[in-house]
Amino acid sequence: MKENVGERELGHFPGDRDLYYKLYQAGKDIDLLDYALQTLQQDRVTGGIIVHSGIMDRFIAMCGRNHYQSLLITETEKYIRGLVETQCYKQPFKITLLTESYIIAKLLKIYFEPYPNVSVIQGSIYHPLPLTEKFEAILTIPNFGMKMDDGDDVSIRDSEGVAVNHLIPLVQDSGRISVTFPARMMFQSGSIANWRKQINDTAPVSSIHVLPDGLFRPFTSVKTYQIELGKLPTEEVVLGRLQLQKMTLITEREITIRSDQFGLLDNWRIDMLLDEDQDTLRSFQQALVPKVKLRDIADIFRGKSILKQDLKAGNIWVLNISNLEDGEVNLEQLETIDEEERKVKRYEILPGDLVMTCRGTVHKLAVFPDSDGVVIASSNIIVLRFKSTILSSFAKIFLESPVGATLIQSFQRGTTVMNLNPADVAEIEVPLLSIEEQKERINRYTEEKERYRATVRDATARWEQVKNKLYSELY
Repeated sequence: MKENVGERELGHFPGDRDLYYKLYQAGKDIDLLDYALQTLQQDRVTGGIIVHSGIMDRFIAMCGRNHYQSLLITETEKYIRGLVETQCYKQPFKITLLTESYIIAKLLKIYFEPYPNVSVIQGSIYHPLPLTEKFEAILTIPNFGMKMDDGDDVSIRDSEGVAVNHLIPLVQDSGRISVTFPARMMFQSGSIANWRKQINDTAPVSSIHVLPDGLFRPFTSVKTYQIELGKLPTEEVVLGRLQLQKMTLITEREITIRSDQFGLLDNWRIDMLLDEDQDTLRSFQQALVPKVKLRDIADIFRGKSILKQDLKAGNIWVLNISNLEDGEVNLEQLETIDEEERKVKRYEILPGDLVMTCRGTVHKLAVFPDSDGVVIASSNIIVLRFKSTILSSFAKIFLESPVGATLIQSFQRGTTVMNLNPADVAEIEVPLLSIEEQKERINRYTEEKERYRATVRDATARWEQVKNKLYSELY
Protein backbone atom coordinates (compact mmCIF):
# COMPACT_ATOMS: atom_id res chain seq x y z
CA MET A 1 0.00 0.00 0.00
CA LYS A 2 2.75 2.44 0.90
CA GLU A 3 4.54 1.73 -2.38
CA ASN A 4 1.42 2.25 -4.51
CA VAL A 5 -0.41 4.98 -2.63
CA GLY A 6 2.18 7.16 -0.97
CA GLU A 7 2.58 9.40 2.05
CA ARG A 8 0.25 12.15 0.74
CA GLU A 9 -2.84 9.94 0.91
CA LEU A 10 -1.99 7.89 4.00
CA GLY A 11 0.01 10.38 6.02
CA HIS A 12 2.18 8.58 8.57
CA PHE A 13 1.14 4.94 8.16
CA PRO A 14 3.16 2.56 10.37
CA GLY A 15 2.57 -0.53 8.22
CA ASP A 16 1.57 -2.69 11.20
CA ARG A 17 -0.31 -5.84 10.00
CA ASP A 18 -2.53 -6.12 13.07
CA LEU A 19 -3.40 -2.43 12.97
CA TYR A 20 -4.14 -2.63 9.27
CA TYR A 21 -6.45 -5.61 9.83
CA LYS A 22 -8.35 -3.77 12.56
CA LEU A 23 -8.71 -0.66 10.42
CA TYR A 24 -9.90 -2.71 7.46
CA GLN A 25 -12.49 -4.57 9.54
CA ALA A 26 -13.73 -1.30 11.03
CA GLY A 27 -14.14 0.39 7.67
CA LYS A 28 -14.95 -2.29 5.11
CA ASP A 29 -18.74 -1.79 5.39
CA ILE A 30 -18.71 2.02 5.75
CA ASP A 31 -20.71 4.03 3.22
CA LEU A 32 -18.08 6.60 2.25
CA LEU A 33 -20.60 9.27 1.21
CA ASP A 34 -22.60 9.00 4.42
CA TYR A 35 -19.35 8.88 6.41
CA ALA A 36 -18.21 12.12 4.70
CA LEU A 37 -21.57 13.75 5.48
CA GLN A 38 -21.42 12.82 9.17
CA THR A 39 -17.80 13.94 9.43
CA LEU A 40 -18.42 17.32 7.77
CA GLN A 41 -21.57 17.94 9.80
CA GLN A 42 -19.75 17.41 13.07
CA ASP A 43 -16.66 19.38 12.12
CA ARG A 44 -17.10 22.73 13.86
CA VAL A 45 -13.54 23.87 13.10
CA THR A 46 -13.04 23.43 9.37
CA GLY A 47 -16.49 22.18 8.36
CA GLY A 48 -18.45 24.42 5.99
CA ILE A 49 -22.10 24.80 5.13
CA ILE A 50 -24.15 21.67 4.44
CA VAL A 51 -27.02 22.49 2.07
CA HIS A 52 -30.52 21.22 2.81
CA SER A 53 -31.42 18.36 0.47
CA GLY A 54 -34.54 20.26 -0.63
CA ILE A 55 -32.29 22.51 -2.75
CA MET A 56 -31.00 19.44 -4.59
CA ASP A 57 -34.58 18.12 -4.98
CA ARG A 58 -35.68 21.35 -6.67
CA PHE A 59 -32.57 21.37 -8.87
CA ILE A 60 -33.20 17.81 -10.06
CA ALA A 61 -36.88 18.63 -10.67
CA MET A 62 -35.85 21.68 -12.74
CA CYS A 63 -33.50 19.48 -14.79
CA GLY A 64 -36.32 16.99 -15.37
CA ARG A 65 -38.78 19.68 -16.53
CA ASN A 66 -36.25 21.07 -19.01
CA HIS A 67 -34.89 17.65 -20.08
CA TYR A 68 -31.37 18.58 -19.00
CA GLN A 69 -28.84 15.73 -19.00
CA SER A 70 -25.41 17.25 -18.28
CA LEU A 71 -25.11 18.61 -14.72
CA LEU A 72 -22.31 20.40 -12.86
CA ILE A 73 -22.45 20.50 -9.06
CA THR A 74 -19.86 22.89 -7.65
CA GLU A 75 -18.19 22.66 -4.23
CA THR A 76 -19.78 19.24 -3.92
CA GLU A 77 -18.97 18.86 -0.23
CA LYS A 78 -21.77 21.38 0.43
CA TYR A 79 -24.28 19.15 -1.39
CA ILE A 80 -23.28 15.76 0.05
CA ARG A 81 -26.56 15.51 1.99
CA GLY A 82 -28.48 16.07 -1.25
CA LEU A 83 -26.43 13.41 -3.02
CA VAL A 84 -27.04 10.93 -0.18
CA GLU A 85 -30.79 11.54 0.07
CA THR A 86 -31.74 12.03 -3.59
CA GLN A 87 -29.27 9.52 -5.10
CA CYS A 88 -29.56 11.54 -8.30
CA TYR A 89 -26.44 9.82 -9.65
CA LYS A 90 -28.60 6.71 -10.20
CA GLN A 91 -30.78 8.65 -12.64
CA PRO A 92 -29.88 9.04 -16.34
CA PHE A 93 -27.82 12.20 -15.82
CA LYS A 94 -24.24 12.89 -16.77
CA ILE A 95 -22.97 14.51 -13.56
CA THR A 96 -19.72 16.36 -12.98
CA LEU A 97 -18.77 16.94 -9.34
CA LEU A 98 -16.40 19.84 -8.65
CA THR A 99 -14.51 20.39 -5.41
CA GLU A 100 -11.56 22.46 -4.27
CA SER A 101 -10.49 19.87 -1.69
CA TYR A 102 -7.98 17.17 -2.64
CA ILE A 103 -9.29 14.81 0.05
CA ILE A 104 -12.96 15.29 -0.94
CA ALA A 105 -12.06 14.76 -4.59
CA LYS A 106 -10.24 11.51 -3.70
CA LEU A 107 -13.22 10.30 -1.65
CA LEU A 108 -15.71 11.12 -4.41
CA LYS A 109 -13.61 9.37 -7.05
CA ILE A 110 -13.48 6.21 -4.93
CA TYR A 111 -17.18 6.26 -4.14
CA PHE A 112 -18.39 6.98 -7.67
CA GLU A 113 -15.96 4.66 -9.46
CA PRO A 114 -18.83 2.18 -10.20
CA TYR A 115 -20.87 4.99 -11.82
CA PRO A 116 -19.57 5.81 -15.32
CA ASN A 117 -22.02 8.73 -15.57
CA VAL A 118 -20.28 10.57 -12.71
CA SER A 119 -16.93 12.33 -13.06
CA VAL A 120 -15.00 14.22 -10.39
CA ILE A 121 -12.71 17.20 -10.99
CA GLN A 122 -10.76 19.47 -8.67
CA GLY A 123 -10.92 23.22 -9.07
CA SER A 124 -12.16 26.53 -7.66
CA ILE A 125 -15.19 28.51 -8.78
CA TYR A 126 -13.44 31.70 -7.60
CA HIS A 127 -10.97 31.47 -10.48
CA PRO A 128 -11.61 30.84 -14.19
CA LEU A 129 -12.16 27.12 -14.70
CA PRO A 130 -10.15 25.67 -17.63
CA LEU A 131 -13.01 23.43 -18.81
CA THR A 132 -13.94 22.92 -22.44
CA GLU A 133 -17.21 21.14 -21.67
CA LYS A 134 -20.39 23.16 -21.21
CA PHE A 135 -23.29 22.05 -19.02
CA GLU A 136 -27.05 22.27 -19.27
CA ALA A 137 -27.50 22.85 -15.52
CA ILE A 138 -25.16 24.15 -12.81
CA LEU A 139 -25.86 24.13 -9.07
CA THR A 140 -23.83 26.38 -6.77
CA ILE A 141 -23.86 28.08 -3.37
CA PRO A 142 -20.79 30.34 -3.30
CA ASN A 143 -19.15 31.32 -0.03
CA PHE A 144 -20.99 34.27 1.50
CA GLY A 145 -19.38 37.63 2.14
CA MET A 146 -15.80 37.01 1.07
CA LYS A 147 -13.76 39.63 -0.79
CA MET A 148 -11.62 38.18 -3.57
CA ASP A 149 -8.29 39.54 -4.77
CA ASP A 150 -8.36 41.86 -7.75
CA GLY A 151 -8.00 39.86 -10.95
CA ASP A 152 -8.74 40.32 -14.60
CA ASP A 153 -12.41 40.91 -13.82
CA VAL A 154 -12.62 43.83 -11.41
CA SER A 155 -16.37 44.49 -11.91
CA ILE A 156 -17.03 42.79 -8.58
CA ARG A 157 -14.88 41.38 -5.79
CA ASP A 158 -17.62 39.70 -3.76
CA SER A 159 -17.23 35.92 -3.78
CA GLU A 160 -20.84 35.32 -4.82
CA GLY A 161 -20.55 37.50 -7.92
CA VAL A 162 -17.06 36.26 -8.82
CA ALA A 163 -18.28 32.65 -8.73
CA VAL A 164 -21.27 33.33 -10.98
CA ASN A 165 -19.08 35.27 -13.44
CA HIS A 166 -16.79 32.24 -13.75
CA LEU A 167 -19.67 29.78 -14.14
CA ILE A 168 -21.69 31.61 -16.80
CA PRO A 169 -19.23 30.70 -19.61
CA LEU A 170 -19.70 27.01 -18.65
CA VAL A 171 -23.48 26.94 -19.16
CA GLN A 172 -24.96 25.96 -22.53
CA ASP A 173 -27.09 28.48 -24.42
CA SER A 174 -30.29 26.69 -23.39
CA GLY A 175 -29.08 25.86 -19.87
CA ARG A 176 -29.50 27.39 -16.42
CA ILE A 177 -27.53 28.14 -13.28
CA SER A 178 -29.23 27.67 -9.90
CA VAL A 179 -27.44 29.74 -7.26
CA THR A 180 -28.07 30.52 -3.59
CA PHE A 181 -27.49 34.14 -2.55
CA PRO A 182 -27.57 35.98 0.79
CA ALA A 183 -29.89 38.97 1.16
CA ARG A 184 -27.23 41.64 0.60
CA MET A 185 -26.65 40.45 -2.98
CA MET A 186 -30.31 41.20 -3.68
CA PHE A 187 -30.40 44.87 -2.72
CA GLN A 188 -26.96 46.28 -1.85
CA SER A 189 -26.00 49.34 -3.87
CA GLY A 190 -22.71 50.26 -5.52
CA SER A 191 -20.70 47.61 -7.34
CA ILE A 192 -23.20 44.87 -6.44
CA ALA A 193 -26.08 46.88 -7.96
CA ASN A 194 -24.07 47.37 -11.16
CA TRP A 195 -23.27 43.65 -11.20
CA ARG A 196 -26.96 42.70 -10.86
CA LYS A 197 -27.83 44.78 -13.91
CA GLN A 198 -24.90 43.37 -15.88
CA ILE A 199 -25.84 39.78 -15.00
CA ASN A 200 -29.50 40.24 -15.93
CA ASP A 201 -28.37 41.61 -19.29
CA THR A 202 -25.97 38.75 -20.07
CA ALA A 203 -27.74 35.88 -18.26
CA PRO A 204 -31.37 36.90 -17.65
CA VAL A 205 -32.97 35.86 -14.36
CA SER A 206 -35.79 33.34 -14.85
CA SER A 207 -36.85 32.86 -11.22
CA ILE A 208 -36.16 34.00 -7.64
CA HIS A 209 -37.49 32.25 -4.55
CA VAL A 210 -37.18 33.32 -0.92
CA LEU A 211 -35.86 30.36 1.09
CA PRO A 212 -37.31 29.55 4.53
CA ASP A 213 -35.79 31.25 7.56
CA GLY A 214 -33.12 29.18 9.28
CA LEU A 215 -32.70 26.71 6.40
CA PHE A 216 -28.90 26.85 6.75
CA ARG A 217 -28.59 26.94 10.53
CA PRO A 218 -26.27 26.47 12.37
CA PHE A 219 -23.93 27.50 9.56
CA THR A 220 -25.61 30.86 8.91
CA SER A 221 -28.79 32.70 9.90
CA VAL A 222 -28.89 35.28 7.11
CA LYS A 223 -31.89 35.48 4.80
CA THR A 224 -31.24 33.54 1.57
CA TYR A 225 -32.68 33.33 -1.93
CA GLN A 226 -32.52 30.75 -4.72
CA ILE A 227 -32.03 32.29 -8.17
CA GLU A 228 -32.16 30.62 -11.58
CA LEU A 229 -30.60 32.37 -14.57
CA GLY A 230 -29.57 31.40 -18.08
CA LYS A 231 -28.44 32.81 -21.39
CA LEU A 232 -31.79 32.68 -23.19
CA PRO A 233 -34.11 35.66 -22.63
CA THR A 234 -37.40 34.90 -20.88
CA GLU A 235 -40.79 36.58 -21.24
CA GLU A 236 -41.59 36.30 -17.53
CA VAL A 237 -39.70 36.03 -14.27
CA VAL A 238 -41.17 33.76 -11.59
CA LEU A 239 -41.03 35.16 -8.05
CA GLY A 240 -41.93 33.00 -5.10
CA ARG A 241 -41.58 32.11 -1.45
CA LEU A 242 -40.75 28.58 -0.28
CA GLN A 243 -41.60 26.93 3.02
CA LEU A 244 -40.38 23.77 4.69
CA GLN A 245 -43.01 21.05 5.08
CA LYS A 246 -41.87 17.69 6.45
CA MET A 247 -38.31 18.27 5.22
CA THR A 248 -39.56 19.16 1.73
CA LEU A 249 -39.39 22.61 0.15
CA ILE A 250 -42.80 23.54 -1.25
CA THR A 251 -44.09 26.74 -2.84
CA GLU A 252 -46.01 28.94 -0.42
CA ARG A 253 -46.71 31.77 -2.87
CA GLU A 254 -45.69 32.47 -6.46
CA ILE A 255 -46.28 35.31 -8.91
CA THR A 256 -44.89 36.29 -12.30
CA ILE A 257 -43.59 39.60 -13.57
CA ARG A 258 -42.72 40.55 -17.13
CA SER A 259 -38.99 40.35 -17.76
CA ASP A 260 -38.87 43.93 -19.06
CA GLN A 261 -40.48 45.15 -15.82
CA PHE A 262 -38.04 43.08 -13.78
CA GLY A 263 -35.15 44.66 -15.68
CA LEU A 264 -36.29 48.12 -14.56
CA LEU A 265 -36.04 47.24 -10.86
CA ASP A 266 -33.17 48.86 -8.97
CA ASN A 267 -32.84 45.75 -6.83
CA TRP A 268 -34.17 42.21 -6.45
CA ARG A 269 -36.10 42.79 -3.21
CA ILE A 270 -38.92 40.46 -4.12
CA ASP A 271 -40.29 40.26 -0.58
CA MET A 272 -42.36 43.40 -1.14
CA LEU A 273 -43.66 42.10 -4.48
CA LEU A 274 -44.78 38.90 -2.76
CA ASP A 275 -46.63 40.74 0.00
CA GLU A 276 -50.27 39.70 -0.42
CA ASP A 277 -51.52 43.05 0.90
CA GLN A 278 -49.67 45.50 -1.30
CA ASP A 279 -52.39 48.11 -1.77
CA THR A 280 -50.89 50.61 0.69
CA LEU A 281 -47.35 50.07 -0.56
CA ARG A 282 -48.43 50.30 -4.19
CA SER A 283 -50.32 53.51 -3.54
CA PHE A 284 -47.16 55.02 -2.03
CA GLN A 285 -44.98 53.90 -4.93
CA GLN A 286 -47.48 55.22 -7.51
CA ALA A 287 -48.30 58.44 -5.66
CA LEU A 288 -47.37 61.66 -7.45
CA VAL A 289 -45.79 63.11 -4.31
CA PRO A 290 -42.03 63.51 -4.80
CA LYS A 291 -39.81 61.04 -2.93
CA VAL A 292 -36.21 61.20 -1.83
CA LYS A 293 -33.75 58.60 -0.59
CA LEU A 294 -32.49 58.94 2.95
CA ARG A 295 -28.88 58.99 1.72
CA ASP A 296 -29.58 62.29 -0.07
CA ILE A 297 -31.06 64.09 2.94
CA ALA A 298 -29.29 62.67 5.99
CA ASP A 299 -25.95 61.65 7.42
CA ILE A 300 -26.31 58.03 8.55
CA PHE A 301 -23.98 56.12 10.84
CA ARG A 302 -23.96 53.14 13.17
CA GLY A 303 -22.93 53.40 16.81
CA LYS A 304 -19.82 52.17 18.59
CA SER A 305 -19.26 48.53 19.52
CA ILE A 306 -19.14 48.41 23.30
CA LEU A 307 -18.41 45.26 25.29
CA LYS A 308 -20.08 44.54 28.62
CA GLN A 309 -16.75 44.94 30.44
CA ASP A 310 -16.43 48.43 28.94
CA LEU A 311 -19.49 49.64 30.86
CA LYS A 312 -18.30 51.44 33.99
CA ALA A 313 -18.69 54.74 35.78
CA GLY A 314 -17.58 57.43 33.36
CA ASN A 315 -18.37 60.68 31.59
CA ILE A 316 -19.78 59.24 28.32
CA TRP A 317 -23.39 58.02 28.24
CA VAL A 318 -24.38 55.12 25.93
CA LEU A 319 -27.75 54.73 24.18
CA ASN A 320 -28.85 51.12 23.65
CA ILE A 321 -31.99 49.28 22.52
CA SER A 322 -33.36 49.04 26.06
CA ASN A 323 -33.36 52.85 26.34
CA LEU A 324 -36.00 53.22 23.60
CA GLU A 325 -39.53 52.89 24.97
CA ASP A 326 -42.83 53.67 23.24
CA GLY A 327 -41.21 55.78 20.55
CA GLU A 328 -39.18 57.88 22.99
CA VAL A 329 -35.70 57.90 24.56
CA ASN A 330 -35.47 57.09 28.26
CA LEU A 331 -32.44 59.06 29.43
CA GLU A 332 -32.71 57.93 33.04
CA GLN A 333 -31.45 54.38 32.42
CA LEU A 334 -28.39 55.17 30.27
CA GLU A 335 -25.17 53.35 31.15
CA THR A 336 -21.75 54.96 30.90
CA ILE A 337 -18.21 54.28 29.75
CA ASP A 338 -14.97 55.93 30.79
CA GLU A 339 -13.45 57.28 27.59
CA GLU A 340 -11.95 60.47 26.19
CA GLU A 341 -14.60 62.55 24.46
CA ARG A 342 -12.50 63.11 21.33
CA LYS A 343 -12.25 59.34 20.73
CA VAL A 344 -16.03 58.83 20.62
CA LYS A 345 -17.07 62.13 19.01
CA ARG A 346 -17.97 60.42 15.73
CA TYR A 347 -20.63 58.35 17.54
CA GLU A 348 -22.21 61.27 19.42
CA ILE A 349 -25.98 61.71 19.18
CA LEU A 350 -27.25 65.28 18.94
CA PRO A 351 -30.71 66.58 19.91
CA GLY A 352 -33.09 66.10 16.99
CA ASP A 353 -31.28 63.07 15.56
CA LEU A 354 -33.49 60.11 14.63
CA VAL A 355 -32.29 56.89 16.23
CA MET A 356 -33.40 53.42 15.14
CA THR A 357 -32.54 49.91 16.21
CA CYS A 358 -30.59 47.84 13.70
CA ARG A 359 -30.33 44.62 15.72
CA GLY A 360 -32.54 42.65 18.05
CA THR A 361 -36.08 41.33 17.56
CA VAL A 362 -38.15 44.55 17.71
CA HIS A 363 -37.82 47.59 15.48
CA LYS A 364 -37.79 50.88 17.45
CA LEU A 365 -37.58 54.53 16.43
CA ALA A 366 -37.24 57.73 18.48
CA VAL A 367 -36.18 61.36 18.09
CA PHE A 368 -33.34 62.12 20.48
CA PRO A 369 -34.19 64.88 23.01
CA ASP A 370 -32.01 67.49 24.70
CA SER A 371 -29.60 65.93 27.21
CA ASP A 372 -26.85 66.87 29.60
CA GLY A 373 -23.42 65.56 28.70
CA VAL A 374 -22.19 63.49 25.75
CA VAL A 375 -24.36 60.57 24.61
CA ILE A 376 -23.12 58.09 22.00
CA ALA A 377 -24.94 55.31 20.16
CA SER A 378 -24.10 51.65 20.69
CA SER A 379 -23.57 49.39 17.68
CA ASN A 380 -27.22 48.27 17.99
CA ILE A 381 -28.34 51.76 16.97
CA ILE A 382 -28.31 53.61 13.63
CA VAL A 383 -28.35 57.41 13.80
CA LEU A 384 -29.92 59.59 11.08
CA ARG A 385 -29.00 63.29 11.15
CA PHE A 386 -31.30 65.10 8.73
CA LYS A 387 -30.55 68.19 6.74
CA SER A 388 -33.09 71.00 6.40
CA THR A 389 -35.19 69.12 3.81
CA ILE A 390 -36.83 66.61 6.18
CA LEU A 391 -37.76 66.93 9.85
CA SER A 392 -36.73 64.03 12.09
CA SER A 393 -40.20 63.66 13.62
CA PHE A 394 -41.80 63.44 10.17
CA ALA A 395 -39.29 60.78 9.08
CA LYS A 396 -40.04 58.84 12.28
CA ILE A 397 -43.79 58.92 11.61
CA PHE A 398 -43.28 57.64 8.06
CA LEU A 399 -40.78 54.90 8.97
CA GLU A 400 -43.05 53.51 11.71
CA SER A 401 -46.06 53.50 9.34
CA PRO A 402 -47.07 50.22 7.59
CA VAL A 403 -45.35 51.37 4.38
CA GLY A 404 -42.19 52.46 6.19
CA ALA A 405 -42.06 49.25 8.22
CA THR A 406 -42.43 47.20 5.01
CA LEU A 407 -39.63 49.14 3.34
CA ILE A 408 -37.35 48.59 6.35
CA GLN A 409 -38.23 44.89 6.43
CA SER A 410 -37.32 44.55 2.76
CA PHE A 411 -33.72 45.49 3.62
CA GLN A 412 -33.54 42.94 6.42
CA ARG A 413 -30.41 40.78 6.13
CA GLY A 414 -31.11 38.51 9.09
CA THR A 415 -34.07 36.23 9.71
CA THR A 416 -35.41 35.99 13.26
CA VAL A 417 -32.93 38.53 14.63
CA MET A 418 -32.95 41.90 12.87
CA ASN A 419 -29.79 42.97 11.08
CA LEU A 420 -29.89 46.29 9.23
CA ASN A 421 -26.94 47.98 7.54
CA PRO A 422 -26.65 51.80 7.39
CA ALA A 423 -25.88 51.63 3.65
CA ASP A 424 -29.11 49.72 3.07
CA VAL A 425 -31.21 52.05 5.23
CA ALA A 426 -29.85 54.91 3.12
CA GLU A 427 -31.68 53.45 0.09
CA ILE A 428 -35.14 53.85 1.67
CA GLU A 429 -37.35 56.49 0.04
CA VAL A 430 -39.47 58.91 2.07
CA PRO A 431 -42.10 61.40 0.80
CA LEU A 432 -40.67 64.87 0.25
CA LEU A 433 -43.33 67.26 1.59
CA SER A 434 -42.90 70.95 2.33
CA ILE A 435 -41.75 71.90 5.83
CA GLU A 436 -45.22 73.36 6.54
CA GLU A 437 -46.92 70.10 5.54
CA GLN A 438 -44.48 68.09 7.62
CA LYS A 439 -45.10 70.29 10.69
CA GLU A 440 -48.88 69.99 10.24
CA ARG A 441 -48.67 66.17 10.25
CA ILE A 442 -46.25 66.16 13.19
CA ASN A 443 -48.60 68.38 15.24
CA ARG A 444 -51.61 66.20 14.50
CA TYR A 445 -49.65 63.09 15.41
CA THR A 446 -48.35 64.61 18.65
CA GLU A 447 -51.76 65.95 19.71
CA GLU A 448 -53.54 62.65 19.07
CA LYS A 449 -50.84 60.66 20.82
CA GLU A 450 -51.10 62.87 23.90
CA ARG A 451 -54.90 62.56 23.81
CA TYR A 452 -54.51 58.78 23.61
CA ARG A 453 -52.12 58.74 26.57
CA ALA A 454 -54.44 60.95 28.64
CA THR A 455 -57.34 58.63 27.90
CA VAL A 456 -55.27 55.61 28.93
CA ARG A 457 -54.17 57.36 32.15
CA ASP A 458 -57.78 58.28 33.03
CA ALA A 459 -59.04 54.77 32.25
CA THR A 460 -56.23 53.21 34.31
CA ALA A 461 -56.95 55.46 37.29
CA ARG A 462 -60.68 54.74 37.11
CA TRP A 463 -60.00 50.98 36.88
CA GLU A 464 -57.78 51.12 39.96
CA GLN A 465 -60.48 53.01 41.90
CA VAL A 466 -63.20 50.54 40.91
CA LYS A 467 -60.98 47.55 41.77
CA ASN A 468 -60.08 48.92 45.19
CA LYS A 469 -63.71 49.77 45.98
CA LEU A 470 -64.81 46.24 45.01
CA TYR A 471 -62.03 44.68 47.07
CA SER A 472 -63.09 46.70 50.13
CA GLU A 473 -66.66 45.40 49.80
CA LEU A 474 -65.59 41.74 49.85
CA TYR A 475 -65.47 41.61 53.67
